[in-house]
Amino acid sequence: MTTSLYDNQYKYIKELGKGGFGSVFLAKAEVSNRFVAIKQLNNKDKEQQQNIIREIEVVAKFKHQNIVTFYHHFWQEGLLFLVMEYCEGGSLRDRIRKEKMTAPVVFKWIQTLAECLRTVHKKGIIHHDIKPDNILFTENGTIKISDFGVANTGGGTSAYISPESYDWRNENNKDQRVDIYALGVTLMESLIGKNPFSFITEEKIIELHKKADFQINDLQHWQQEIILKAINIIPELRFQYMVEFEEAIKAMSIPVVFNKELLKASELVEYAEKALKKMKWKNALKYIEFANEEYPDNVSVLTILGKYYLLTQKINHSKEYIEKALQLNPRLDLQKDLGRINLENKNYPIAISLLSDHLHRHPADYEAYNLLLRCYYETKRYEPAMELAKMLMESNPKLLCFANNYYISYVLHNKNGKNNPDKIIRVTDCHFVAYNKSVFQETEPSYTIDGLAPLKSKLLFMDYPFNDFKLGNISITNSNHEEIALNKPIIKIGRENYACNDISVKGGTTISRRHCIIINAKNNSWLYDLGSTGTYLNGERVNNKALIFENCTLKIGTTEFEIKPDREKLL
Repeated sequence: MTTSLYDNQYKYIKELGKGGFGSVFLAKAEVSNRFVAIKQLNNKDKEQQQNIIREIEVVAKFKHQNIVTFYHHFWQEGLLFLVMEYCEGGSLRDRIRKEKMTAPVVFKWIQTLAECLRTVHKKGIIHHDIKPDNILFTENGTIKISDFGVANTGGGTSAYISPESYDWRNENNKDQRVDIYALGVTLMESLIGKNPFSFITEEKIIELHKKADFQINDLQHWQQEIILKAINIIPELRFQYMVEFEEAIKAMSIPVVFNKELLKASELVEYAEKALKKMKWKNALKYIEFANEEYPDNVSVLTILGKYYLLTQKINHSKEYIEKALQLNPRLDLQKDLGRINLENKNYPIAISLLSDHLHRHPADYEAYNLLLRCYYETKRYEPAMELAKMLMESNPKLLCFANNYYISYVLHNKNGKNNPDKIIRVTDCHFVAYNKSVFQETEPSYTIDGLAPLKSKLLFMDYPFNDFKLGNISITNSNHEEIALNKPIIKIGRENYACNDISVKGGTTISRRHCIIINAKNNSWLYDLGSTGTYLNGERVNNKALIFENCTLKIGTTEFEIKPDREKLL
């Protein structure tokens, strides 16, 4: 490199960087003594050079404070040189390498970049190579985007290219979602200090996406959700516009789509679907297993198997069949089922991301809203849970699950619960609300009063199917072969000498005061463990809950009970 450029108007100082596009070096203007960054491009194709100049000049007209200022261009020995603002503060790449940055600072930067890119996208310009190397800082800390125009000629950097771009990398695509993906990867890298997609093949990147294994579990849940939304492998499930990215950061949450007009229209469709014949548990399994034997690689059969096991709380079996179905057809609409699988496996950010995506396409799915509500509840985000539940109560007051789930979120959010939420929920005939009130209002608490966790373990989140609650007819026989007649919707079982229980169990402190409960619903009976010392159904320890759809043995401590569900449930 010669020491002087552009007819001796600039003096070469030092090289700042080099890549496939060419080189960047620091120079000093001889007249003004101003330092500038000059980018020398290797590409000698005159048509592409002119395209680069046109796009840079369009962007330069914006005079946006977060875009590196372009001064002018010149040619020397057939090469194109771009004279730009010199950013003394270095690049985001430099900062990632030097130090661990705090989340508030990173999100402030990303929000600023999203606003800047929104302005550019409105003019039909896509950057195509958003990455830490192309994000610079001035001496006073202003963040700026560089390399507009240049990026379009290079096809981007593999660790930041959206997967759908692999097939058309060299095309001048106008889909702004490629920038959204790259900004999401940049956000992830800035927060965790590394890019999981670096130095691996495109095939491996796709595998990471399918597993959602991005090493972001230590981040706050809302931060994980935003990243997962931004880098979703399916473009239609990402943020569709930069403004959505901005708003999610401001709200610290993925906005819930709730369109009443769409919802009403979809409800009409749902009524028609509900007219389809409902199968009983054992009959359903018989037909499904027969179908699987005859057509083991049929996508529809695999899907219904996955759904069956999901409904019967066999989560690992469900995951196996759902994933196999998706391997055969990645475009299957199984976001809700995958969301519930991840919810049950306590992968809450992934569950929220999947359920939110599902609700974008199915805004009338109240069950999916309730699953989303449960994600908030399980992650102790009681305010968003209450807000969503209240909105849904107003939309459909007949669905009592939202009243119950508002109530328990309210109790845990307010800790002491002195203010009564009854004015908001206005429910008098919900078995779950009545049960949860009885827990909270106990004169002799069945939980240790040393925080919210013991209380929460005794409360019941109401799943969507219980909205259509019909009293069941479960028969329970104790170890003395005495049948216990209980015609109650929720049967409470726990340590003897506690008035809150319907069935008392001997064993002292080896038995929890409020040990477990049975939801006695027709064709939908469940055993819930209440954070106890151990509840066993047919020899297997119950983790959270288990479906009762056949004769079974319940063991608590050394005491055994025989449970017989409704006869018609078996058919």
